[in-house]
Amino acid sequence: MTLVSRLPRSLKRQVRLTGCRAIGLWRRYPNSVRRHCLNSTRAEAWKARAHTWQTSTTPIPNRGDATTRTNRLHNLATAISRIHHRLIKPGEAFSLSQHLDEPTQANGYRSGPVFVGGEVLSDAGGGLCLIATNLYHLFLYGGCTILERHNHSIDAYGEGRFYKLGEDAAIAFSYKDLVIRNPFDHTLLLCTSLDSNVVHSRLLALEPKPIQTIIRSQVLERHAPMRQDQTTAGWSVSTARFSRPIHSGSWRQDYLSFSHYKPC
Repeated sequence: MTLVSRLPRSLKRQVRLTGCRAIGLWRRYPNSVRRHCLNSTRAEAWKARAHTWQTSTTPIPNRGDATTRTNRLHNLATAISRIHHRLIKPGEAFSLSQHLDEPTQANGYRSGPVFVGGEVLSDAGGGLCLIATNLYHLFLYGGCTILERHNHSIDAYGEGRFYKLGEDAAIAFSYKDLVIRNPFDHTLLLCTSLDSNVVHSRLLALEPKPIQTIIRSQVLERHAPMRQDQTTAGWSVSTARFSRPIHSGSWRQDYLSFSHYKPC
């Protein structure tokens, strides 16, 4: 048991928030996330002049009972409302956790499925990793600098997974975040939406995208289940990104990550 785990709940939250803010200062997060979101009128005028740099579409798994599915959709809608029409200025970092805040009922989230220590449990904010996965795909293929990303601990969906191995992202308040930086000279606009079975996102800018990207994810090793109660293999996967200027130039590798999924 750690020192933090012995603290009262109110003090635990303060410790977590202090740590997040310290990291935020170091990464040059904006002081206020709200003032960086455009209202609908300004966003529509911005989009009318913009170029689409990247899109990402992630299907929502139809798993669990009716309550679980309803709560998952509610959490996704809540999350999307907090990041839709977010401007990301040149050199600026974007932290998903900073925008979504702590996933508690007091913050508007409902109970849903979460992966903890290789197990599927239920907790407030369940389903938010789907947003993280969608945005990781968007920013990775869009050419943004990935400052922090964590894969899921297990390959819970097996062959029915809604992402490529190595191209998912998990989020857990105060210790797992998805953080990117805009390395371009152009301000980016993040647009997100939700329908009954998919999450959509777009990355826009007022100038054409200046680079091309190629993503290569490769399974390095399969880890067979070690116990009788495990039915799904684990994996070790590498993901590399290569980019080059849109008109000419050589390809160069500008990102490399490794993902490890435990058997489950």
